[in-house]
Amino acid sequence: MKKLFLSVCAFSALSFSISAQEGPRLFLDVPAIFAVVPDFENIKTNVGLGGAFALNVGTHWSVARAGAGVQATADPKADLQETLNTTPFALLEVGGGMYRSNGDRCARTKRAAFTVLGKGGLRYYFDTREEVAGQDNTGYGLDYTVGAELGYFYIRDMFRNFEVVADINYHFNAERLSLSLGFKHFLNLRAARPY
Repeated sequence: MKKLFLSVCAFSALSFSISAQEGPRLFLDVPAIFAVVPDFENIKTNVGLGGAFALNVGTHWSVARAGAGVQATADPKADLQETLNTTPFALLEVGGGMYRSNGDRCARTKRAAFTVLGKGGLRYYFDTREEVAGQDNTGYGLDYTVGAELGYFYIRDMFRNFEVVADINYHFNAERLSLSLGFKHFLNLRAARPY
């Protein structure tokens, strides 16, 4: 419980720090779609797809993120119905590094942008499996993560864009390394315009 309290305090402090700066950036990931390997040691028997939504509040050097999503994984060598596992999750993350490399420059002069972040946070994985006596619950419930995120996008529109993203995380409670690769369709809320 102490770790949870300290994590929430750190997340809140960074969020307030970002908001206090002139012109925080607000990005809404709607949605993020990705291929996922939830446990790198079992990459041959447990892979899948996922989707998520998230609100990002950031500067050029940091980000605070809250979101939720779901991932569906299975053993590609076995029967899909027997091994399919759908896992909803919620997340809180903070990161430092280069969140958006293009700065406040106009898309006409700086169209390519990168994200290179070190990050940490909390994830809660909901166990939707049928209860079976003695089954392994590792990887479900609250977990603490540290990781890295790499992204690239080319600005076509100041409001709406796609970003290719690679995300790697170490999960402390589950003692596993996860990897996801996909894209985000994101909205720049500072550039929002009425339709």
